[in-house]
This record gives sequence, structure tokens and C-alpha cells, in this order.
Amino acid sequence: MIDGVVGDAKVSGGATVGTYLALAALNRVCDPRSKAGFADWSASTSLGRITKLSAGMLDHRRFWDAMDRVEIAAIDEVEAALTRRMIEVFGLDTHALILDMTNFATFIDSTNTRASVAARGKAKRKRYDLRLVGLGLVATRDGGIPLLSRVYPGGQPDITQFTPMIEELARRYTAAVERPVGMTLTFDAGQNSTPNFARLAELGLHFVGSVPPSSHPELLTRPATDRAIVDRYADEGLTALDARAQVLGTDRRVVLTHSPSLHAAQQVGFARRWPRPRASLTSWPPGSPAAGPAGRGPRCRPTSTRSSRRGGSPACCAPS
Repeated sequence: MIDGVVGDAKVSGGATVGTYLALAALNRVCDPRSKAGFADWSASTSLGRITKLSAGMLDHRRFWDAMDRVEIAAIDEVEAALTRRMIEVFGLDTHALILDMTNFATFIDSTNTRASVAARGKAKRKRYDLRLVGLGLVATRDGGIPLLSRVYPGGQPDITQFTPMIEELARRYTAAVERPVGMTLTFDAGQNSTPNFARLAELGLHFVGSVPPSSHPELLTRPATDRAIVDRYADEGLTALDARAQVLGTDRRVVLTHSPSLHAAQQVGFARRWPRPRASLTSWPPGSPAAGPAGRGPRCRPTSTRSSRRGGSPACCAPS
């Protein structure tokens, strides 16, 4: 399949590009090694008997030769072809997909100008001293099978990559299953924006997103009796409230959920973290800029609104 995109000509090692890339992927699944260590690992397996490739043909330089044959544009073609084939062979359920984005720190030297995708940015793992590579991924809800990936410079905000990702997803999905509807995409609040929601509507994609509780205080004031047990998760005590609200200027269906187990975990985490900030807050002297009126203690603004006293977390859905 890879050779069908990049060509089936053999590289200097005596095998095709597709063969080398398939072997590299197999190694990553079974026992990840560097390219320099691949030949030794292969010798301990049955690959030699199956592929008929000698140790010399598995030298790390042969893998580099194969990778040099793959143009950037060809990577998307290969991925799209693999996606179609996986859906055909394994019958993947593509009705519910998950989209997420993150970044990874690299040890690429700051003076290396050849790796333009590695850039300084907001590191998810707080490694601000390293250059980052961003990765967006769309996977199936069932099994977490990746269907679409997008690599982008680590200095670019995740939200800027959302539109090109869903456009490519719609194109591939239509080509793979021959119909543009029937899929629901789930993503977190980091992708919320009026242009992103508008593009989802234009593409005809259903979606489930997330909104911060602070944006809808009226939902958090609703009594617990307004929520009903979710049958599928009745054993966990999950309850939900189905309502409507204005989200980024559009009337949308909003579901407020409450998980007792998540609520309990949040309470434990809050109790563990609270003593330290409390000590810092109470140490401010009366009359300081951080103090409240008439020196009646500090006045502060919450830095997080992801949890509430009811443990609620609303999610927004496409208009229905």
C-alpha cells in the first residue's frame, strides 16, 4: 500500500520503501529500538526467515535511505490509504471519533534550522527550555484506532489547527465510507471558537464539545433532583441534565453531567492542594493591594472553573 503511493522501486538496501517502513512500524509495536539497533533485534526474531533480508540490508542507513524517498505530501496519501483499508478490513466504527491535540518536547538543538517544525511554544509538560512539535490526532472511540494525524510547529496554538484537521477528516471520511454524514466528533474546550463551530456546520459534522461551568452559572444552580440517571452508566451513579443554552452566540443543546466518583476525586485533590494557597492568602497583611475591603482578608479570583460544588461539567452539542 505504501509502495502504491511512493513507488515500488527498491532502495539501496535491496527492499522497497514500504517494506522498510512496515518493518520499522512492526518494531515500534513489538520492542522499540533505534534504527541502529534494528538489525540486532531482527536477528532475535523470525523476520529474517519471513522477509529474506540479510542483516546488511537492515543497516540503519538503509532505513534513512527509505525515509528520504517519502515526500511530505505522500505521507497524507499513505495515511488516507491505510485509513480506508482499515475501515474495509476491520469494519472500524467511525460513527464516534475523538479529536485531541498536544505537543512533545524534543532535544533538537536551538541552532538547527533544518527542523522548522520544532519550535518554542507553550509546553504541555512544562519543558519551556526545549523546542516542541505539535500533534493533532483523530481516533475511533472504540479501541482508540488513529485515523488522521497532523504534525505542526510547536509554537502554533492548538486551536489554529482545528479547521484544517476537520476539513481533511471530512474529505477522508467521505472517500472512505462514501457519505459525509453520520459521524460525531468529540473534542475538548480548547477548540472552542465561533469560526471552528461555523466550519463544523458547513461540513455537516455532528460534534460534542465541552464548555467551562463558569460560562453557564444558571445550570450549576439547578437542583440535583433535575438530573436523571444515565442508564448506560447507572452502576457508576452518573446523572445528567438535558437543557439548552447560548454557546458562542448560538442556541445549542447542553448536557450537564455529574459523576460521584469524579466529584470525590476532585474533593480529595482540592483538600490536598488547599493548605498551601490558603497559607499564602492569609499571610497577606491588611491593607495590601491583595486584601479585601477594610482589610477583611484577601480578595482573589479563582484560577480554575473546571470543577464546581456539584461536580458538574456541561458539554455542548451541535444544534438539534
